[in-house]
Amino acid sequence: MDDRSGHYFNEGVDLFRNGQYSKAIVFFDEAVAIRPDYPEAWNGRGAAYANMGQYTQALDSCDKAVAINPAYFKAWSNRGWVLENLGRHAESLDSCDKAITINPDFSDAWYIRGAALDSLGRHAESLDSCDRAIALNPNNADAWNIRGNALINLDRYTDALFSYDKVITINPNLSGAWYNRGNILEKLGQSPEALSFFDKAIEIRPDYAEAWNNRGNTLVILDRINEAVDSYDRAIEIRPDYAEAWYNRGYALSKLGRYKDAVTSFDKTVVINPEYAEAWYNRGLALSELGRFEDAVDSYDRAIDINPDDPGVWNVRGNALVRLGRDSEAALSYDTAMIINPDYDKAKQNRKIAQRKK
Repeated sequence: MDDRSGHYFNEGVDLFRNGQYSKAIVFFDEAVAIRPDYPEAWNGRGAAYANMGQYTQALDSCDKAVAINPAYFKAWSNRGWVLENLGRHAESLDSCDKAITINPDFSDAWYIRGAALDSLGRHAESLDSCDRAIALNPNNADAWNIRGNALINLDRYTDALFSYDKVITINPNLSGAWYNRGNILEKLGQSPEALSFFDKAIEIRPDYAEAWNNRGNTLVILDRINEAVDSYDRAIEIRPDYAEAWYNRGYALSKLGRYKDAVTSFDKTVVINPEYAEAWYNRGLALSELGRFEDAVDSYDRAIDINPDDPGVWNVRGNALVRLGRDSEAALSYDTAMIINPDYDKAKQNRKIAQRKK
């Protein structure tokens, strides 16, 4: 082996460990330029690209590493992590299984396997895989974190809290654990405590759009609506195509009586995700508050196209039709709401009012 390639590889590893991923890639590139069949350098290059969020480039490097050395379990494991982040969960699982077949005692492959299984909806298997990872390395913070995710999906919130507490003890700078713990506390109705955990996640990672969004949701529950809007604004500033944050912003603005601004937010939501039924529904409510009943009916119709089994949409559609003097159509809308839910008292009452006006 050319000593220069080893030198460049070692320099790249040092830079990688210091979090200088782009500089590390320069040295890994030098190593593989001298020695194209250097699997460790290709794997290091892939890991550096993955840590920069450039998963397509990372996959190419990992593929080269395992092509050169099919028994390189670390490269198979890294490849699994890259595929997981690309949303290719079944392929990620297959890659992790290859790593584990080669080395059953490699903790990282087990937790990445757990992440893939969780994404595939196989939550109990995910939990088992994470437990294997933790048995091999009790200080694997990532394994505890994925374990917590699986437990949330199994509705085992207390156990999930324990997992996230372990993560925070091992690595207090892992923002995702603070965020996930906040989500559980919110589900358990502990909103003030949840808010403090979202704040901590954001302190560690100020560009954590999901944490800003869920912080906003918690502030709405605490009736701190103006602060919630500010939080959603931060989420949108970080991720302008974040449909859920636009929707939540619209909902909060409606609670403030700022219906015109709310409609603008809902408009952004449905441009990003035209299948967002709740956004069409709440857009209709805001339009109704503005007296734009024709537009409201159109918005409710879009919500119904997406989810025809929501009696609430049929009911408010009927209300808008009544305001337009289209009482017969309104009655049919209320009838549909009652067919979906025979115990829907609001629709029954509104149907009677529409019938009397005939």
